[in-house]
Amino acid sequence: MGDQHVIDSEVEPYHPEKLERKEYVGIGDYFALDMRAGKVIDVEEFPEMRKPSYKIHVDFGPVVGTLSSSAQITNYPRSQLIGRMVVGAINLGEKTLPTGFKSQFLILGALDPDGSVNLLEIPNGVLPGSTVA
Repeated sequence: MGDQHVIDSEVEPYHPEKLERKEYVGIGDYFALDMRAGKVIDVEEFPEMRKPSYKIHVDFGPVVGTLSSSAQITNYPRSQLIGRMVVGAINLGEKTLPTGFKSQFLILGALDPDGSVNLLEIPNGVLPGSTVA
């Protein structure tokens, strides 16, 4: 399916019955990921992208600071995202998009069968920058 997911309500490419189990990678690979809680501080429309997307700016606390990402989470209105705590994988490298915008992290969520993203929930009181384990 490539590097990006697709949203397809007719074929439902992410239905659990269609998803094969991935190969073993080892605990070291898992612990190499830097996943952190962050607070969404700004969300902008990103009409230049081929698929409906937002530019998202997230505060990952005092050590990491604010990072930006492009995310296909337009199933959430901007008002539900600003101030929300999210989980991001922050050490996957930067990707420069055709508009010059730099995507610096991957926001994490569970995919509905059609490919729509359901953002992971963070309990109240978790601080921006907290490690997700």
